[in-house]
Amino acid sequence: TPTYRVTGPLIAAATWVTREGERSLQVSPTDALRGSQDADVARRAWQEVLGKAPDADTPGMLDQFVCHAQFASQKAAWFLEPRRPAVGYTKTVRAGCNPGDVQDGG
Repeated sequence: TPTYRVTGPLIAAATWVTREGERSLQVSPTDALRGSQDADVARRAWQEVLGKAPDADTPGMLDQFVCHAQFASQKAAWFLEPRRPAVGYTKTVRAGCNPGDVQDGG
């Protein structure tokens, strides 16, 4: 498969919101990120998220983010919850990017 270089911004917005009483980081990826399944690109995008929301750098948030980038990229927005347990990337994927008992509102 051909490799292409992903350029330009990867994150359109990253904003803290409250959903169903829970603090959540609403991330809006650009089409450039949506079109990439590369974990390295997702990790570069995470740095853009941290530039917009530095307090998102908590255990488990990166795993939730990379999981969404690789497996839920077409969702309108990605919601990352710092309350979710940090269980590692594999368990985060097995939990549908949403580990723990926090219900996913969408």
